Amino acid sequence: MNFLTNLHLGSRARRRVATLGFASALSLALLAPAQVSAASVSFGTPTASSKFGTGITFTQPYSGGPFDQAEIAISLPGDVGPTVTGITKPGTSSLSYSMDLSNGGLTPFTPVTAHFQVVLSDGTVIDGPDMHVTYADDRFTWKSVTGGLVTIHWFQGTASFAQQLLSYGQNGLAKAAQFFGTTETKPIDFYVYPSQAAFAAGLSVPETIGGQAQPGYRTCFALIPPNDLAYGSTVVPHELTHIVFADIVSNPYHSPPRWLNEGLAVYLAEGYGSDNRQLVSQAVKNGTLAPLAALAGYFSLDQTRIYLSYAEAVSAVDYMVRKYGQAGVQKLVKAYAAASSDDEAFQKAFGVTLEAFDKAWMADNKVAAPTQYGPQPAPTGPLPPGWSSSGGGTGPGSTEPPTSPTQAPPASSAIPGSTGGSQSNDPSSAVLTASAAIAALGVLLLLVGGALMARERRRVP
Repeated sequence: MNFLTNLHLGSRARRRVATLGFASALSLALLAPAQVSAASVSFGTPTASSKFGTGITFTQPYSGGPFDQAEIAISLPGDVGPTVTGITKPGTSSLSYSMDLSNGGLTPFTPVTAHFQVVLSDGTVIDGPDMHVTYADDRFTWKSVTGGLVTIHWFQGTASFAQQLLSYGQNGLAKAAQFFGTTETKPIDFYVYPSQAAFAAGLSVPETIGGQAQPGYRTCFALIPPNDLAYGSTVVPHELTHIVFADIVSNPYHSPPRWLNEGLAVYLAEGYGSDNRQLVSQAVKNGTLAPLAALAGYFSLDQTRIYLSYAEAVSAVDYMVRKYGQAGVQKLVKAYAAASSDDEAFQKAFGVTLEAFDKAWMADNKVAAPTQYGPQPAPTGPLPPGWSSSGGGTGPGSTEPPTSPTQAPPASSAIPGSTGGSQSNDPSSAVLTASAAIAALGVLLLLVGGALMARERRRVP
């Protein structure tokens, strides 16, 4: 259930409970049968219109009424549930809502599903029909060419240019599926922008980004000038590899680290090439090679770091394949698909923790210990006259050693007369008893409130 909906239900439930005694509320929640009121609102055919860079407008005609509240529920790919927003000024014959996208918020060609709903005075919810709209980048007239599961969309360049990109896509998709030991069955759309200006404005990305994959709705994007097929030959299979990888490992609990995802995409699209090898080698020499733990999340978008991040990622994958083979990588991917933690996945696949793999990869690159980044201990400040640098600061001339930051705090003194465990003369036991009683009462109130909320908003099928 959406957070905004929870807020609405909470206030409605509080008003109901405030008007009843506790015993009456309890009997009402547990004994009274649910009564569904007759529907008093009828919905017509809704419409949804999209304008790229502006937003999406939803309109729903209706008849009947009255109702206490009108809302719109909007669902996007990957959402756990819809986002519910109240309609502040509903019309007398139609409901309308504008989704403002003037400052971004959606990537191009995102499919959007929405429906209006009204809440009657007795809490009954009546849902309107679903609306489906695609937030298309309508600034351009797109052309398309399809082969197998891949469709290339482009608006600048020749048909042969698009056909060559399609070939790269088909081969890259097949190679990734074979490497991971899977089969792709669902279509994928790939949109090609010919210039940095068009690409950046469409996807709101910095200049260091040349491609993007959206596994949630199986769509890829890339900046490929019509005269740069060399880049197209790598970026198209790279982004499609992300789709295949996501198809396998997707789960609601834990995602693989970024370096593994990106490293596999680079490895399968272009291998561990000389440019990336040179970047890693130089980082080893100047002590800037980051451990893999530093590349688990988003890569830095700074030009001085992002290319090294990709180089390190593919270097680690290259080492992984050399040491454990393709079969080992497939075991690792399947472990992540089962929502394993990082250490669990690496243990299942390779018999080592992720930290141990990280150190082995570092050693393979002739790095004894990586440079430490992040917060460091503050330097010791000046001491007052008469204080020892080894003292704990208890007074002039103190020689008491400072407490080690890793040392456990001293154990608490036992209560006089205590022989271990809880004692009846321990004042904290009375507090705990009272806390337990309050907690039990709180649980009971939550149960009552939950039952009331379940009754408050009933949906008419």
